[in-house]
Amino acid sequence: MPEVAEPPVAPPVAPPVAPPSSGSAWANADGTFAPSFYETLPEDIRGLKDDISKFKTPSELARAYAHNKHFAGQKGLIPLDANAPKEVREARKALLDSIGGVPKEAKDYGLTRPADVPERAWDPAYVAKVQDWAYKHSVPPSAMKELVNDVTGSQVKAQLAQQQVNEQAFWDGQRQTFETAIKAEGIPSDKANALAERGATALGFDMEKPTDKLILQNAKVRLAMMRHAIATGEDAYVAGEAAKGGGGDALAQAKDAAENPANPLFEALHNPRHPQHAAVKEQVDQLWRKAAAQQEKRRSA
Repeated sequence: MPEVAEPPVAPPVAPPVAPPSSGSAWANADGTFAPSFYETLPEDIRGLKDDISKFKTPSELARAYAHNKHFAGQKGLIPLDANAPKEVREARKALLDSIGGVPKEAKDYGLTRPADVPERAWDPAYVAKVQDWAYKHSVPPSAMKELVNDVTGSQVKAQLAQQQVNEQAFWDGQRQTFETAIKAEGIPSDKANALAERGATALGFDMEKPTDKLILQNAKVRLAMMRHAIATGEDAYVAGEAAKGGGGDALAQAKDAAENPANPLFEALHNPRHPQHAAVKEQVDQLWRKAAAQQEKRRSA
């Protein structure tokens, strides 16, 4: 059977190209604005007809808008675009600097510490950074001085005042803690404080130094210094009270401390958990030894 030849494939037919637009209500076929464009402006901008009619195409109008916007930015009227040319930005800064009286260099702001702001609250390095920021953004010197003296200065002074109140409350609490502890131990306040300073001095504290005196205001430190004085025999309190409670000689003092509940040493001596137990026991033991030595001396005489 003879082969039948297939018909040739016809090439693809391109879709017909639409003829150029003959225009619209506002545009001509060549892309220029039609006269009706200027006549049909909205009511609120119809007064711009004569100005806008100078621009024949949308491109011309857009270009003029961009130019005017940069020009307005140079005059400081509106914010600059993110992609504004460098020279535009420099021109705008020069204008703002001249208007605000911005100094030629950041350091020339001359910010100084207000008289009522303590030196410890004034950070020159931070102030230098603030001046750099102000210069970069064309902040007028008058605004910077107001910021430092009125706004920031007032805030710093308020913070310092609150800090003093907090510190006073803290140290008042430390004194109260100390008073409560010595009251529980039966030690009068004046004698406890004297012992604390005596113990601190024995450990190298200098009571003429403000820093050492400040450390001793801590309740735990003060109690530790007081107990150190008692434990090392630096306590006029223990010896004095023992003598007051038990007569003139060592034997009488030792017996009174051991047997008389009214003796200031009695409770600490018989209570192993008392914070002064070890120190008082050693004190009373010394009295017993002294009493024994006195009796031996009398027998020998």
